[in-house]
Parts: sequence; structure tokens; C-alpha cells
Amino acid sequence: MKKVFVLIIALIIKISAADAQVLKVDTLRYRGDINKYINIVILGDGYTALQQSTFKTDAVNLSNYLFTQVPFSNYTNYFNVFAIEVISAESGAKHPGTASDCNTASPPVPVSNPNVYLGSKFDYANIHRLVVPVNTTNIFNVLSANFPKYDQVLIVVNSPYYGGSGGAYATSTTQSASPEITAHEIGHSFSTLADEYWVGDGYAYEKANMTKETNPAVVRWKNWIGYNSIGIYQHCCGGTSAQWYRPHNNCKMRYLGVPYCNVCAQAITESVHTLVNPIVSYIPATSNVNSSERYISFKLTEVMRPLPNTLNIKWKLDGNIVSANTDSVRLDQYGMANGIHTLIMTATDTTALLRVDNHSAIHFSTVTWTINKTNVGLKLRAEKNKMAFSVYPNPSSGILNISVDLDARSDVSVNLVSAEGKVIQRITNNTVEKGVYLKTIQINDLPAGTYFVVFKVGDFIHSETVIRQ
Repeated sequence: MKKVFVLIIALIIKISAADAQVLKVDTLRYRGDINKYINIVILGDGYTALQQSTFKTDAVNLSNYLFTQVPFSNYTNYFNVFAIEVISAESGAKHPGTASDCNTASPPVPVSNPNVYLGSKFDYANIHRLVVPVNTTNIFNVLSANFPKYDQVLIVVNSPYYGGSGGAYATSTTQSASPEITAHEIGHSFSTLADEYWVGDGYAYEKANMTKETNPAVVRWKNWIGYNSIGIYQHCCGGTSAQWYRPHNNCKMRYLGVPYCNVCAQAITESVHTLVNPIVSYIPATSNVNSSERYISFKLTEVMRPLPNTLNIKWKLDGNIVSANTDSVRLDQYGMANGIHTLIMTATDTTALLRVDNHSAIHFSTVTWTINKTNVGLKLRAEKNKMAFSVYPNPSSGILNISVDLDARSDVSVNLVSAEGKVIQRITNNTVEKGVYLKTIQINDLPAGTYFVVFKVGDFIHSETVIRQ
């Protein structure tokens, strides 16, 4: 499920050879193949040619700080970080002095209009501290010419005054609070988190950490309530704030210098899970392997591991566990009957950062070896997949949304099953293309009680408990 942001603007803006500058790209942190790991790219704005060493130092400091913050610190092995040395003609950031709250800045920020390449300016949307790089054409051009396979962009603006923004790019200045500002703003950009202070009706939406729901039994963070001061706290003040609620009163999405609350940490962790498959490579990996050797080794050769390692690995042969929490197994083919056998390695992150019962999608990474045992040896076929299963709302008295998100084209069956094991409804039994398969069913005619949604992807089986209210 690795995503590469498509430069949509390229469809409407033709990038000329002059615009598509090739700039110096510095590697600040390298964990592995950019096609398989999460890539953070840092751009500087308001740094002249003579200030690029300063930019690199600032980028390193921001990157290092981010990976001290939970949950980024837990998933540091999943990330690459690169810095692109963008050269501005002049130093600083634009400040038109037009925001109504400019006089609240301390110290005062002088009006200025330097020639900066990404157009970063204070006073965006009439909010003084909202610093936004407005020259999106130049941003897209820089990325497309120098690092199009980015997952998250950070922009650091060479200004000593307080400011930053979220949105498409997490942006901060070089003021002393900038590491914390970056960590706050990347919450918006990386995981679509809401501010947990009230910023106005125009920013109020249902999000992982913002809701109108007040029922503790169904609120999206229900399994965290009562833990580490997680609750349902009303926003304040003005506009429609009284209709909206946050999960915590002291989260990084509200105040600088404090941790992400558990709800926000969970949302960031889910974003990490969505982006990459932690099983990077394995052997045997070729399409077909013939072997007459008695013992055949199967091994994970490169794995992304959380810190501490919470990746649970299981190996099953024909549905029976043959090994656990090891990167390899050996099978004795002499002890196998002739015919088709299936070896499945399943990796699941069991981190305490997620309350799984309240998890919007359960993620599994699998490698499946189909083994054809004959009198003359084994023939193997290997396939890697990453899948996520989602059933919501749960509990439900009406509709049930069921989704499967796949990394590869797969044979999928989904059934609704009673507590006694009887198939009540066959939801799908089809070949499903890579991506998201979504189905909505009605359960309002079912008696109240416990049911199961049983997913089968290839030879991998997973079930989710569903409560019909």
C-alpha cells in the first residue's frame, strides 16, 4: 500500500526544462529502497546559495527531533529522510503585515518582501502566525524534478519568527519552537489530524481526533476512554465549537511541548501501517523454484521492525503453526505428502499504540508459498501481499460497511456468519483487483446478537466479530 503522491498539477502546468531544476539532494536518514520505505523530503525556503549549509543543519535538527516523538520514534526504521537544497535569491520570509492580529506577535515581525523561491509568507488567511509557502508551482517543480517519490514534505522557512502551517506540506520557521511546530503540523499533513484548540467553523470536520459524537459506547476513540485522561471534551469558544469534541485536554495537537495523546498517536501509527509493507524481501522469491533437496529454507531477508519490536510473525503450513517469532523456517519435504501445500508467513504489528478493538482497519502482511510436492521434488510459487480489513460501524443496528484493502490482485471471499457457524450471507466470492473493495450490507433484519464477518484472501483467513444491537 505504498503511496507515491501524484503531482496532479503537472497535468495542468507544463514543466519546462528551465523550471525543472536539478538541485542537490542530501540523504539525512536512509533505511532502504525509496519504493518500499516512507520518504520524508525537507525543502528549505528563504535560504540563499551561501546559506545551504545552514539549511542542512536546520533540516537535520528537525528530522532528529521528530524521531524522538512517539509514535515516530517507534517507527524510525520505516522512514527515509532527504533534504533538497532549494536556493532563494534573498533570505527570510515574506510578511505583508496585513493580518488583523499582527500586533500580537512578540517580538514584532517587520514587514518584508524578500524574493524567496517557494513564496513562504506570514499573514496567510488573515492569521499572522500562519506561514504558508504559496508558490505551489515551484514546489511541484522542485519535487517532480528531484524527488517525485515523496510521501511527506516538510518545508522549513528561514525566519527567526514564530510560525507554521499544516495542509499539503508541514511548514515551520526556524524560531526556537520550530521542532515542536513541525511535530504538530506533521500531525495535520501526515494523518489529517485536527487542531485540538478551536480554530473556527471552517476547520471543523469529523476526524480521528474530532467528532460531534458524545456517546462513549460508539465514539471513534471509545476503547481509549478512561486511559491516560482520554475522554470526550467539548471545544470552546465561538461559532459551532460547542457541537465539537476532542479526546484530550493536553495533546500536542493543542499545545506545544507535550506528547501526542493516545488517539493521535494511533492515527499516526495507522498512517504508517497504510503506507508500507514491513516485509521488504524474502527467499525463495522467484516465480518458480525446483528442488529435490530434503530441507528447504524459507526466510525473511529484510524486515522493517518497530522499536521496541512489536511485529508478531507466524508461519503456518496447511493451516497449522510450524514456527513463530522467527524470520525463517526449514521444511522437510521428505515428510510431506505429494500434492499442493501452502506455507503462509503472517506479520502483524501488536503495538500497544493501537487499541485493536477500536482499530478502523486490521493490517496483515503475508508471504504465501504454494508448494507442489512431487516424486521428483518441490515446485514453489511465492506471492507477497498486504491487506487491511475493516468492518464499521460496530456495533450496528442497520448497515454494515465491509472493506478489504489489498496490495495485490487476489481471490477474495467474504461471508457473514452466525455465532453457530452458519453462513447467513455470502457477501463476495471473486477475484478482486489491487486497491480497496467496499461493500455495504443491511443487517437490520437480523436478531440482536453476535456475528462474524469471515474474510478469506487466497489461503489467508481472518474474522471480525460484529455486534448487532
